[in-house]
Amino acid sequence: MLYADPAALFAGTAHTYLRYRIAHPPSFMDHLAHLAPAGTVLDLGCGPGSVALALAERGRDVVAVDANPDMIEAACVAAADRSLSGHVDWRVGDVHDLSGLPTVAGVNIGDAFHWFDRAAVLRQLDQLVVDGGFVAVVMSFTACIPKPWWYPLVDRVVHRHLGPARFAGPGVHYREPAGGDHEAVLRASVFNHLTVIRTDQHIRMDLEQVIGNQYTQAYTSPPVLGDRLAAFDHDLRALLTAAEPSGVFTAMTQPGLIIARRGEDQ
Repeated sequence: MLYADPAALFAGTAHTYLRYRIAHPPSFMDHLAHLAPAGTVLDLGCGPGSVALALAERGRDVVAVDANPDMIEAACVAAADRSLSGHVDWRVGDVHDLSGLPTVAGVNIGDAFHWFDRAAVLRQLDQLVVDGGFVAVVMSFTACIPKPWWYPLVDRVVHRHLGPARFAGPGVHYREPAGGDHEAVLRASVFNHLTVIRTDQHIRMDLEQVIGNQYTQAYTSPPVLGDRLAAFDHDLRALLTAAEPSGVFTAMTQPGLIIARRGEDQ
C-alpha cells in the first residue's frame, strides 16, 4: 500500500469529478464492454463511477470499488439518475484487500493504477480473474503526445501556491510507484500478454471546465489548497485568461488502453 489512507487522496472532489473530469473515449468503453462475452467486470478505484456506468449502459454487470465513501455516494446518485442502479454493485473498500469479491471476467482500472501497489494488486487479481479474463488499464494521457498546452501554465500557479512538491491529498506527498511504467509492471506479472490501443482525442473546454478539472486532481483539490484556494483560483483564472482571451481551450490528446491477459491464455 502506497498511502496510509487511500480514502483521503481525493477527499472533497467527488461531485466536481463527475462534472469536470474529461471523459474517456467512447470507443474505449465499447471495447471494454466486449472484451469478455459474459460475466461481471470489476472496476477498481472507480471514483464516482464514470467507467462503471459506461459499462453498465453497454449491458455489463459491474462491481465497482473505491476507498472513498463520498465517491461511492456520488456514483450511486449518478446511477439512479441514469436508471442504472440495479446494474452496478457499489462497494467502499481498499483495492489492496480484495477478499470477499466475486470471481470476475475482467478488471478495469481507469486513471488509478499509479495510486496502487501495482504488483501486489495484480497478484490478488490473479485469484479473481477467470481463465481467459483480462485486466485493462485506461489512461487519459500517454507519453506519445504532450498534455494540453495549458498544463505548464497551471503548474506555474501550483508551484507558486504549493511549492514544487506534488501532493496526494491533504498533507501527503505523492509517491512515485516502483517498477516502471504500467506496461513494465504488467509484463512482470502473470498478466503479461499485452495489447495497447491509443487514439487521438480532441478536447474543447471553457475556462470553468479547465479550472473545475484542476480541482478534481489529488494535488490541487480544495482540501489540499485549504485557505490558499481563493488566491490560487484568482491567479489561475488570470493566467489562463491572459493566455487564451477567448475562453475556449482546445488540444489534441492521446488516451491509452492497455489490455493485459495471462500469457498461458493465449
